[in-house]
Amino acid sequence: MRFLLFLFILLSTTPLIMAYDQKSMCSSAKQCLKLDIAGCSAEDKKPNSKIKYNDDFCAPYIELKKRGVSLETEISKEIFGRLGSQYRAIYINEGVLQTTPGMMSYLFDHMSFTAKLINAYQGGAYSIDYKTPNRRVFSGTNGRSLSGDFIWVAQDSAGQKLGFRNVFFGVGRVKILRWHLTGTAIAFLDMDSIGKNQVRYKLTAIVFPGNAVLNSIMHMDAFKNIVAEKINLIIKDIQESSSRYAKGDKKPIGQSKALQTKNELIHLKEFESVVQGTPWTLGDYFKKKGSYVKPK
Repeated sequence: MRFLLFLFILLSTTPLIMAYDQKSMCSSAKQCLKLDIAGCSAEDKKPNSKIKYNDDFCAPYIELKKRGVSLETEISKEIFGRLGSQYRAIYINEGVLQTTPGMMSYLFDHMSFTAKLINAYQGGAYSIDYKTPNRRVFSGTNGRSLSGDFIWVAQDSAGQKLGFRNVFFGVGRVKILRWHLTGTAIAFLDMDSIGKNQVRYKLTAIVFPGNAVLNSIMHMDAFKNIVAEKINLIIKDIQESSSRYAKGDKKPIGQSKALQTKNELIHLKEFESVVQGTPWTLGDYFKKKGSYVKPK
């Protein structure tokens, strides 16, 4: 389900689109990309004395540019303002999913359906609600400790790998132990096929502690381990659900009321086509004793 629900771990309170930090945006764009953004004064573009504009600091700016993200939109200015702040923490999670590239591509492009698919197999309470017709702004929750509002900023790498090079930006809410945290994050999610039924993924999430204390906490190994556990749990839900479906276990589908609507039946037809690698029609599905089976 696009790993989105665990991307946004953090940590200074803010709305989804807020007034960006003008100086942080202008100075970082100038120092890292030699870019003069319209409206930035000479004072705005001066470097922050508390920041070292080295390769590590500037890497996310260069990556965004390489991926074809516009540098002149309001959302990109907000991202630049965030990246230009003094504190940041980076979380990396990577591994291999036992599924096909086609299945992952479809699940990524139909998140609301994917949430219902996972719920059917895992008995969970995942939910994705689209806020715009193009499905690039949405709210989501894993039904447990993570929720938020997100923007799918980019879906490819400058036209190179559509659906497998993704950039997300959002405001999330997370409960870790006794802490209830709210804040912003930028995430890069990359996938590559390494075989007929295997996809390698790498998630890089950049989060922004609001002060030095939070910054120290978020760099602690114990904190990072908790975040990794939450990520791995969601990956496990996605992995098990898609795998059971692909192996022919359709009984949970027939028992899920959420998947019985006209739209979801269409999604099931399309997803089955992806799984089988052959075109299907709605007539290929019928309900029998609570299960969906392929007609003989």
